[in-house]
Amino acid sequence: MSHVNLSAEIDRYAYTNALSKSSPTTKLFLAISLLLVSVMSPTPVVPIIVFLTSTILLLYFAKIPYRFYLKLLWYPIIIIALTCLIIALFFGYQEPLTEINLLGLKWTVFKDGITLGFTTFFRVAGGLSTQFFLVLTTPMTSILLILRKARVPKVLIETSLLIYRYIFVFIEIMETMHTAQELRLGYSSLRKKLRSISLLMANLFIRTLEQGERTFTAMSARGYDGNIRVLEDLPKPSKTALLGIAIFAAALAVAAYLTMNIRIV
Repeated sequence: MSHVNLSAEIDRYAYTNALSKSSPTTKLFLAISLLLVSVMSPTPVVPIIVFLTSTILLLYFAKIPYRFYLKLLWYPIIIIALTCLIIALFFGYQEPLTEINLLGLKWTVFKDGITLGFTTFFRVAGGLSTQFFLVLTTPMTSILLILRKARVPKVLIETSLLIYRYIFVFIEIMETMHTAQELRLGYSSLRKKLRSISLLMANLFIRTLEQGERTFTAMSARGYDGNIRVLEDLPKPSKTALLGIAIFAAALAVAAYLTMNIRIV
């Protein structure tokens, strides 16, 4: 899957998934509730449940292809794992677990550091899965309308929407420039690779800024006056569904409290 088509693929699934006709308010409430429970949990037990819940909702209820979901998870999970590995090895101060000698360097690994790294990994993974659930089942325009009804400042809403779109513009320009460099053998040696990367970084901001100006010109030509207008026709949320989500989130919060004394190591 090319990064160039990533935005289109996400939008396509957001509009065509099996839960697309469900109330976006319900899905937003579910995503926020599970996100808060996951990141605030003192142990990995509840974040694991949150991750499995979001994954099951996406794969079996929303009918999102598992290959696409795994591709979305792949890079963030690697970054999270590396970050949490650093936390596990270099953080902590209580009971030592082991000592590591490498190239004359010695450092101590602590049990609470391992616990913190392990718990942080699942906290972030659980929160990440809830956000993927929201993005892959709910169009951005629906989220925009919900935030408007919640009286969130207009400038924050529209800035967030533009940032979301420009993330993919940024990725597309970067991949186009990288492909052009590869076709010119810009990565055939270490010296050329370093030079190509430096040129890519130097020109990426300029190219993205130029693309942004062209986009703004096109929007202005179509009558853009600072307000993004969309049709406000959203299905109403079910009170039963909202109550069920609240009860489920409360049960997870209680489970997090009851398991807070569980030790990983």
